[in-house]
Amino acid sequence: MDKRILAIYDSEESYAYRLMEFISGKTNLPFEVYIFTDGSKLLSCVKGKDIECLLVSENAYSKEVETLRIPHIIILSESGENLNKALRHINKYQSCENILHEVVEYYTDKSENVPAALRTGLKRMIIIGIYTPVGRCLQTTFSLTLGQMLAKHHKTLYLNFEVYSGLGRMLSRNFHSDLSDLMYYFSCSREKLAYRMESMVETVNGLDFIPPVEIYQNLAGIRGNQWLDLFQEMERSSEYEFLILDLTDGIMDLWDVLRGCNHIYTIVREDGLAMAKLEQYEKALESMDYGDIAARASKWKLPIFKQLPLRFEELTYGELAAYVKANIFPDLFKTGNPDA
Repeated sequence: MDKRILAIYDSEESYAYRLMEFISGKTNLPFEVYIFTDGSKLLSCVKGKDIECLLVSENAYSKEVETLRIPHIIILSESGENLNKALRHINKYQSCENILHEVVEYYTDKSENVPAALRTGLKRMIIIGIYTPVGRCLQTTFSLTLGQMLAKHHKTLYLNFEVYSGLGRMLSRNFHSDLSDLMYYFSCSREKLAYRMESMVETVNGLDFIPPVEIYQNLAGIRGNQWLDLFQEMERSSEYEFLILDLTDGIMDLWDVLRGCNHIYTIVREDGLAMAKLEQYEKALESMDYGDIAARASKWKLPIFKQLPLRFEELTYGELAAYVKANIFPDLFKTGNPDA
């Protein structure tokens, strides 16, 4: 990938280096990060190198900086004052993650030509589809636990397709974009998908996720082949090793999406109603020529756990995590699996 220069100009050296280290840790960004704490060195660099984007703190900003031939200048605001209405202002005193989200979103919107993001690893992205016709069986808790445990050693992305996930409230966060926005941007400019994702991704205990939709009707009309196209582009332009799909009947062409998964996990219960629902589901699959989905699915009856973590950030501890490690991991990374 053709790296472009992102410069950080701030007299507060510790802040500048902290921000640089965070941004440099993102492997799929189009930027090589430079730091300047002295204006003369910045001016000297501009003469010899093409700087694509400059983040300049309010305390370092000057009219001289404004005249530099840099396509994208963003002010890291400290007082909240608007120093130049023509330039984008970002609150300096927020998390590095939020700053990066805003920078990448701005850059992706304003830049007509971003360098193509291509996968550097040789391994393919493994898609894990998790779906059950049985209600209240810990599917989402199971999905998040599996995702967080995988994320300890593998770059993993989690997508939740619940009609009402409640994820924002459970994590005490307000999301500014969601899965429907990602699909919209993908349909408009797929070549910018990797950067658009970087501006939207949230993280819980090491696991990346795109916030689920607030209004499930926003996914209405998106067909299964469109989702599979999105996942294929994710594999091509991102570094994710695993994609976990927490699926529900709220997604159109659910069965086509399941068919496109490398692994399918179905959580079951043994009470009469649950077994009846599972039987009806599998008969429907067979009658509509999707019997291969039922044949490929791994069915898991979870034991009764005495206590589950109350917070999603703590799911890698406790009985469910131990169960996943002892049972799901051997199935997922079984001997002879070339994707393990």
